[in-house]
Amino acid sequence: MARFVVTIPDEFLKEVDARAKAEHRSRSELVREALRNYLRSGERKEDISNRPDFKRAVRFQDEMRRRHEGSGYSGSAVVREMRDRIY
Repeated sequence: MARFVVTIPDEFLKEVDARAKAEHRSRSELVREALRNYLRSGERKEDISNRPDFKRAVRFQDEMRRRHEGSGYSGSAVVREMRDRIY
């Protein structure tokens, strides 16, 4: 197994150490997992437009838009409101 040196601010290291201690893990285990998750997150940036679930969702949205045309209902506005409540 290789080793390497990383320079981080002292306050950040305190957070890392506190999390590692709380989870009964070593600093190295915590950093390895964080890097693994970060690297995997880049793998998910695929083109999803050909996935069946994506196509189904788009068809559903199109149908809802047609059904509610002229009613003043905005699915986008509903999603924005939900997002704003969560974040």
